[in-house]
Amino acid sequence: MKIQNKEYAFGVDDMSRKKYVLKSKKRFYSFLIFTFAITFSLIYTASAFGYKQSQYKCVAVNSGDTLWSIAEDYGNNSNIRELIYNIKKVNNIDSSMLYARTAILIPIND
Repeated sequence: MKIQNKEYAFGVDDMSRKKYVLKSKKRFYSFLIFTFAITFSLIYTASAFGYKQSQYKCVAVNSGDTLWSIAEDYGNNSNIRELIYNIKKVNNIDSSMLYARTAILIPIND
């Protein structure tokens, strides 16, 4: 006995196939817009809560102050070299030279 149609050999016939028919285009497009809006809002919310604005403390430089001594005073047990790098970066300082009666910003880590 030879099987004529291969679809019947695998147990699939035309009657068991489901065809999806779009009943309402308006409902379909509303669903798509709703899905994109939810996705966008979740991504935006995740990025907004992940952003943390930097906080700074303004410190007056006195005679004899160095970046190292200021970093020790305001470092809160953090890496002093890293804090000095950040102080220089925030204040656009190229060298380690500080002048008395000037103000510098110290990054504050919570």
